[in-house]
Amino acid sequence: MNAVTDNPGAAGKRETILEAARTVFLEVGFGAASMDAIASAARVSKQTVYNHFGSKEELFAAMIRDTCDSMTGAFAEAAKVGNPEATLRTIARHFMRVIYSEEKLAMHRILMAEVPRFPELGRIYYQSGPEIIRKFLADYFTEQTSRGTLKVDNPRITAEQFIGMVTGCRIRAELGVESPPGEELQERYIDNAVTMIIRACRPDRAGS
Repeated sequence: MNAVTDNPGAAGKRETILEAARTVFLEVGFGAASMDAIASAARVSKQTVYNHFGSKEELFAAMIRDTCDSMTGAFAEAAKVGNPEATLRTIARHFMRVIYSEEKLAMHRILMAEVPRFPELGRIYYQSGPEIIRKFLADYFTEQTSRGTLKVDNPRITAEQFIGMVTGCRIRAELGVESPPGEELQERYIDNAVTMIIRACRPDRAGS
C-alpha cells in the first residue's frame, strides 16, 4: 500500500523514484529490473522505495498513471473550450506528442516483450493508462451528446476508434520500419481523424 503523506519532501522523493524506475525499466526491462537497482538509481534506500510503492508492479502502475494523469489534465483543459472540433484537435495533438516520444515508444516495445512472461503486466498497463484515456474520451462524447453538440451512438467505441485513427502509424515506428511521424504528418492524421468523427457525429446527420 502506498504511504500517504502531505510532506512536500516525500512527494519530491516519490517523483525521484518514479524517474529512476523509468530509467531502469528502459535499460533492462521489467523482469530484470529490481527494487535494489531502482533504489540505487534514485539514491534512496530500498525501504524508502517500498514505503512509497509496495511492489515492483505497483511502481510500474504508478509510472503509467503519472503519464496518464498529465494527459487527462491537459485533455480536461482542452474540453473547456466548448467546441468539439477544436477540443478533439487539441486532445489528438497532445496524445500524439506523448505516444510518439522515443521514451514511450521504447517503453511500449519493452511491454510487448515482457507480457508473455508477466501476463499481469498487460492488465496493469491497460487499466493504469489506455483504459483511463478511453474512459475520458467516452465520457466527453457522452457529455457532448447530452448537450446536443454531437450525436455519438456508442461513446466507448467512438473513443477507441478516434484513438486508433490518430495512432495508426505507431506500429511502424515501434518496429523501426520508419521514424515517428513528424509534425506535418501528425497534423494530417489529426485532420482525417477529427473530420471523420465530426462528420459522423453531427447532431443533424441523416437518420438522426
